[in-house]
Amino acid sequence: AWDGAACGFERASTPADADVLLVTGALTRSMAPVLERAWHAMPGPRALVAVGACAIDGGPFGETYATLGGLAGRAVSDVAVPGCPPSPDAIRAVLLTLLS
Repeated sequence: AWDGAACGFERASTPADADVLLVTGALTRSMAPVLERAWHAMPGPRALVAVGACAIDGGPFGETYATLGGLAGRAVSDVAVPGCPPSPDAIRAVLLTLLS
């Protein structure tokens, strides 16, 4: 098991305490304003990471009455982790690149 805290990562209790925002699924219409508020509440420098095909471009979830697909065309991700789902090693590797 990978210990994220040993590498400097820990879960933030509020966006104001966060440096990285992970999006891990398709963007729903109801969550889009929540995501935007969280992003604007984060101090700089900050990073937006799309984790998995659904977060990147919607995967099998295109634009519907309930979903907007993924972040593609709606927000600029600093990093994208491809896969459906991406492996833990791929996620770890991308997060570690943010430290460098």
